[in-house]
Amino acid sequence: MSSVIVTLEIFLFCLGGVLFVDKSTRKVSETLSLGIVIALMLFSVIFQVCFLLEVPNLSFWIEGFFCISFLILIAKKRNELKSIALKIKTFFIYHKLLVLVLFICWLYLFLLATIIPPSNWDSMTYNLSRIFLFQQENSLFLENVTTFRQSMFVVGSDILTHAFLRFYSDYGVGLFSFLAYISIGLGTYALSRNFASVQISLATTLVIAGMPEFCFQATSTKNDIFTAAAAVFCLLATSSFLKVLNIQDLSFIVLGLLFGISAKTTFAVFFLPYLVFFGYLIFKKYGILKVFKVIQHNWLYFVVLTSPVIVMSQIWLFLYNHATQNDATGLTSNQFTQPSGILGGIANVVRYLFQSFHLFPFDYIATARLHLPIDNYLENFYETIFKPIFGDRKMGYSEGVPWQFTIHLFPHEDYSWYGIGGFFLVIPAIIFSLFRGNKFLKATSLTLLSFMFIISYTLSWTPWNNRYLSLFFTASGVCIAFFLNYITNQKKDSILTKIVIVLSIFILISSCVLNTSKPLGGLSIKEFFKPNIWIKTNFGSDRLYYGNKFYKDDRIDKIRTLVSENSKVALVAGDNTWIYHFYLTNPNSIIEPIKFSQFKEDSISYDYLLCLDENCDPSQLTVPYELLWSSSNESQKAGKLLKIVRKP
Repeated sequence: MSSVIVTLEIFLFCLGGVLFVDKSTRKVSETLSLGIVIALMLFSVIFQVCFLLEVPNLSFWIEGFFCISFLILIAKKRNELKSIALKIKTFFIYHKLLVLVLFICWLYLFLLATIIPPSNWDSMTYNLSRIFLFQQENSLFLENVTTFRQSMFVVGSDILTHAFLRFYSDYGVGLFSFLAYISIGLGTYALSRNFASVQISLATTLVIAGMPEFCFQATSTKNDIFTAAAAVFCLLATSSFLKVLNIQDLSFIVLGLLFGISAKTTFAVFFLPYLVFFGYLIFKKYGILKVFKVIQHNWLYFVVLTSPVIVMSQIWLFLYNHATQNDATGLTSNQFTQPSGILGGIANVVRYLFQSFHLFPFDYIATARLHLPIDNYLENFYETIFKPIFGDRKMGYSEGVPWQFTIHLFPHEDYSWYGIGGFFLVIPAIIFSLFRGNKFLKATSLTLLSFMFIISYTLSWTPWNNRYLSLFFTASGVCIAFFLNYITNQKKDSILTKIVIVLSIFILISSCVLNTSKPLGGLSIKEFFKPNIWIKTNFGSDRLYYGNKFYKDDRIDKIRTLVSENSKVALVAGDNTWIYHFYLTNPNSIIEPIKFSQFKEDSISYDYLLCLDENCDPSQLTVPYELLWSSSNESQKAGKLLKIVRKP
């Protein structure tokens, strides 16, 4: 019930955000896209402020205030709301078949995001797990963690899931990712309409919305999709601001840039070129004095609206990290962020181009059913032509050995790419827009190309770097629309446009159905429903499905029953240990991450010792204990639970 109430609250915030940004000069799609992201920002800031004050329950009162405010706003703007609804209805009638297919697919993604339990590796180790640590400590400044990522990485998007996890229920935790996905789709359509017809804009939206990796992120709980949403938000606000000098869009640009930084530090790779290229456009058109004058004349509005950037900037976290770890962002602690020269950046660009040749679902079908390993052919081509040139330059390392360049044509969030449109439309469209587009398109292309190369230059290659490029591919919609508009000679009923629409719908449906992490069905007609995630999780009621599958034993349930309530548990775990489910199932116990060496010195302060993925030798303990549970040889991971025996 708590998840249903929170979901309704989130939709109320989105509706309030939509009415807040609504004005006659905005398209409905633009208004909806901006309003959704405004709601995400508001939730993020509320939660961050309350945790920084160390009073997280204060958020209930603040949320209540905004709920009442939005209900009043809805009552005052009911005519505007009716107008928006009427325009949506009219659009649906004119394009009912396309919109119906899109609605069904989006509804299914919504159900996956809200009902099926979370499964992402990073979320199990830090994205979601850290929220339980925040709640346990009533603070965003964590001292006891199992990985530095929990304490040092920015919190702007991760903190959103506190809306659900504060009730120790994870129904609905993927809703925020889904809303980011929807905002990008709507924003793509709004931007496209500036350069193309309705039909081409719809085709462009379907290309973006159907990108396999993008669809998989829409139902996940990682933070990359929020950087893409922030980028599209900034492009929308900038496009509007370049048409008419106004304080609201200028404020939105500031908010969008800082929200992106708060979601993931690598958003700085978009932030910096954006400031250079779009900053040049803005100041060239208006001049610095005009921009400052509009701020001066509306200073109170600007200060109030942009005041959340004090929190969203994450400066407070960077200063804390620098003071405690001598590393402001946590990125220098990551072996995958070390530069290796221009050639290393070029090497990664080439590798990403090979990986972006992604023919899903045709490549997946060819490999699984026809035994034609397209990925092997691509790898062999790279090894023959480019490996002698680049070698292991800018490759990530695993256990001291560099990764071998591999391509996995696999419909999974960690390995998938951005589909046929990603290679055959996004890349040509960005380059074409750079040379043939107007100033806005040129600035967009330069920003995205700069983003791509800086990512390639700074981040070492790993098999799962696909997620870092979400922003590059999904923020390119406006370039695709311009490109399609040109090659179709602006024809409304172009055969090429129809092919793009049909193909994009097929890819979108395939992305919904064949997500191997959350599959509806498989490739075999005879056994299509055998991998069905709805049956395997009993329609989402088995919240421990992925945890049990990962550990290959029933340790989560065992520990839940063996650990008594209101106990203090010492958790000794590794950097990549899935700790999420243990916090989820033990809401009334304190589970404190600690090193085994520390535990030996202070074992009397704890009731239990839970060891996961680490070598805990009980014989080294000086206190009496009882071994309650130990992993078997069949278990995926080592583990044990000890109860500290108190002397009577």
